[in-house]
Amino acid sequence: MMLGDLMTIVQYKLPVKIIIFNNRSLGMVKLEMEVAGIPDRETDMLNPDFSKIAEAMGIIGITINDPGDVKPELEKAFHQDGPVLVTINTDPNALAMPPKLEFDQMKGLSLYMGKMMLSGRMDEVFKIIASNYKHLGEVL
Repeated sequence: MMLGDLMTIVQYKLPVKIIIFNNRSLGMVKLEMEVAGIPDRETDMLNPDFSKIAEAMGIIGITINDPGDVKPELEKAFHQDGPVLVTINTDPNALAMPPKLEFDQMKGLSLYMGKMMLSGRMDEVFKIIASNYKHLGEVL
């Protein structure tokens, strides 16, 4: 949340590896709203290019957009002697699944989806379904 940490890492030459899972949203806030049945508002974010910020501060920056690049790029990052910041761009519509799914969470998400559809945000509902239907078998 605060970029001063990056300058501290550079100043003290710490070999820290930072991994950012960038879903371009306030993911946990959005999820809490969804399972409470509340349509999200103002949770989407326009993030900067974190790798470029890292490079401007003297840290190696790596950005990963393709899931197939995760393993080789992380191996590259962990083989560097100094600090590295890795940004992994993730799907903002992917639901974070809790270890144990409670009925109230399912009920809240159903209420959220219904409110989204009734308020004309059907395009967002379709994006959520498209991003998550492959995990349906894990829930059932």
